[in-house]
Amino acid sequence: MAYGLCSVPAAAQDAAASATPAENAPAANLSAAEPEAPAQTEAPAAPADDTQIVITAQKRSENVQDVPISVAAFSGATLEKMNVVNIEGLAKVTPNLNVAKGAQTSYVRLAIRGIGAASNTTVEPSVAAFLDGAYVPRVGAVISSMLDMESVEVLRGPQGTLFGRNASVGAVSFHTARPKFGDNVSGDVTAEIGNGDRYKLTGVVNVPIGDKAAFRFAGSQQWFKGYWHNDFDDKQVGGTDDSILRGSFRADVGPVEWVFRADYAKIKGDAATNIDFDRSSVSEKQFAGITAFFGAPDTNLNDKHMNQFLTAHVNDEQWGLNSTLSWDVGGGSTVRLINAYRDWQNTQLDGDVVFMPSKLVSRTAPYDSKSQNHELQFISPTNQWLDGRFDLVAGLYYFHEKYEQGERLRLNSQFCKIVPNSALPSPPFPPGSTQKMLCNQLLAASGGTVEDAAVQDVHQTTDSYAAYAQANFHFTDQFFATLGGRYSKDQKEGSYDQQANVLLRTTVRAPESLTLPDIDDSRFTYRLGLNYEPNNDMLFFGTYSTGYKSAGYNSGAGFPSITQPGGAGTPVFPERRVFDRETTGDWELGAKTSWLDHKLTLNLTLYRMNIKGFQDRSFNGTSFTVRNAGNLRHQGFEFDGVAKPWRNVSLFASVAYLDSEFTDYPDASNWPGFGSIPGSPLTQDLKGKPATFAPKWSGRLGFDVNGDIGSGGYSWNFNSNLAFTSKFYGGLVNDANPQTIVDGYALLGARASLNGPGDRWTLSLFGNNLLDKQYEAGNLYQFLEGSGALAALFRNGEFNGSTAVRRLHADPRTVGASLTFRY
Repeated sequence: MAYGLCSVPAAAQDAAASATPAENAPAANLSAAEPEAPAQTEAPAAPADDTQIVITAQKRSENVQDVPISVAAFSGATLEKMNVVNIEGLAKVTPNLNVAKGAQTSYVRLAIRGIGAASNTTVEPSVAAFLDGAYVPRVGAVISSMLDMESVEVLRGPQGTLFGRNASVGAVSFHTARPKFGDNVSGDVTAEIGNGDRYKLTGVVNVPIGDKAAFRFAGSQQWFKGYWHNDFDDKQVGGTDDSILRGSFRADVGPVEWVFRADYAKIKGDAATNIDFDRSSVSEKQFAGITAFFGAPDTNLNDKHMNQFLTAHVNDEQWGLNSTLSWDVGGGSTVRLINAYRDWQNTQLDGDVVFMPSKLVSRTAPYDSKSQNHELQFISPTNQWLDGRFDLVAGLYYFHEKYEQGERLRLNSQFCKIVPNSALPSPPFPPGSTQKMLCNQLLAASGGTVEDAAVQDVHQTTDSYAAYAQANFHFTDQFFATLGGRYSKDQKEGSYDQQANVLLRTTVRAPESLTLPDIDDSRFTYRLGLNYEPNNDMLFFGTYSTGYKSAGYNSGAGFPSITQPGGAGTPVFPERRVFDRETTGDWELGAKTSWLDHKLTLNLTLYRMNIKGFQDRSFNGTSFTVRNAGNLRHQGFEFDGVAKPWRNVSLFASVAYLDSEFTDYPDASNWPGFGSIPGSPLTQDLKGKPATFAPKWSGRLGFDVNGDIGSGGYSWNFNSNLAFTSKFYGGLVNDANPQTIVDGYALLGARASLNGPGDRWTLSLFGNNLLDKQYEAGNLYQFLEGSGALAALFRNGEFNGSTAVRRLHADPRTVGASLTFRY
């Protein structure tokens, strides 16, 4: 079963090599692709038995119970049963994995064990994302949907040896379905409907060409209007139209196998997020002033309404190519060459950035990433070298990315209400001129809006080189050691340019233009492990592994409040545009066990991670900045259990405990409201405090039941999953502000299916968050909460440094139905 870490006997690996893929394998199987030589690194086939679970966490096909790593692995069929249709849903079935989304679709924050980084900046990710073996540098482009997936593997803990510098706390590996050989054309078509006016069509076709070649095509089109109602203009918002196409070709020619893939995805719509105003974060007097100044924002965290001026629109387009060439060089060894290219472009007008029912400031944010991966691998056999005592995985790697991001601020018709009435210098302005007078003149001259009032362009080019090797040494049939190392060299160059008109230089953005200093960083990361396997059903392991994120550039906008002393409009100094590397060291003790003839699986991993030079990205009310923020310690455990008391019943339970603590952070940001209290400190010591997005407890409980209906060939299936998370700090700033605490929540999902004779058709009813829990995915401080006269509206010393807070409303209850025909 693939409900997390699954039960697999050691001998099942040989069985998997001879198993034939089931036409409709049980959803509990970790299906991946057809079985091949033991050295293969492509995702393996759906096994005929649900105990034959195979993963590729160590670049070769291995049973999950034989891999001394904390892994959560799921087949595409299992993900469908649990209603996981995108990367955000993956967190609901994987404890210690968090996927946070923000106001921009380009903002996706993957975190494992409480550590992650946003994808819409120049900061390297902490959790690396891989698609068919190729690294995807921007998580916002990792995958548009779980279309025609074979499997997904979540590797928890540093993966610096085999997966590189961007996997300092873990990796998520996506495998799409490979073309299957055979005699007949096969495929399926699915029509789906859901609330929020959501309609979707999906199709897959597999076309064999003889016994050694095949094509596979998959595509989907979704129309979605959204879950939210904007009271400002009485419109339904939050939706997108998604188009996805994927094609692949596979051929075997003697000892060589080649798999070629191409994909294309496009997302268009408003993609608006519901960011409610937290009424309790301000006083009665403040809220009355806010309402009089801006109009009344929506403050009900328990409904589907919002109230703000909205001009949102997103255009996200990506395409990619992947070539995987595998050559059996004899003796059970394989040489594999992976070449991949990905082009991702995202442009989003994300509405009024103050989120108020006033026409103030809108932002357009363009992102453009062009990347290529080239990796040459050598995978030895597992049972032939030195009488089966030694095996090896080694490789050479090159990565290149050209990345551009930017920002365009537009002043809307009511912007002048937030401009201070302070005097302008004369000259160059006429005597007695004020900023508010100038603002009204500019808006009047431009017809009510000022385009490109602030323009930011950031460019970064990255080249990364690496060589790695990892070997297993079997001292006896029961003891073996794992030793691996990777040398990485990273080179970066970039530039930063921001221009702003005079109205924004003291309130929102500071002019700045510079060529960033070149970065030349290198690091050796390694893994040491000692493992004990007393029998085929038990594996105990102890591991120390390291990872790192390379030095980088701070792409946050220059703003007076984060600048060096020197007066309004002073830019971020060049030395603050560069931050140093972040390193991770991780101790793990684990056990993977199977009991009662594999009817019960119990796996446990204890860990302690130390992160030095933590690259902290904080938000100061108008823009982001990154710096090395001292040391952070995360420790805890991950438990996964699966029981199969009867042939058609599966029970699963997973729980993760996380103890997060800064061990050194003497000059962390203080709560923003302290800036309104005379003499109050602007920094604080966070030693002993937890990081954001680090809940102490997370987990899930569930079951899967199936059966037959009479003797006519009909069958049924019912699956349910309850995911829970305890409270955590959910703000964008590490400041341990109690205002940013997100309450714990539990989400119930279920799917019921009826299958026709021979599984030729399936009718399903499904839902997520069935109890309609109104919960928040995270929060942020009100934009412009500390700017000039607005600070008096949003900040209140009566509440000990508090400020106005916005809550990102997560998805409400979603329900739907689908009908699938197979041929």
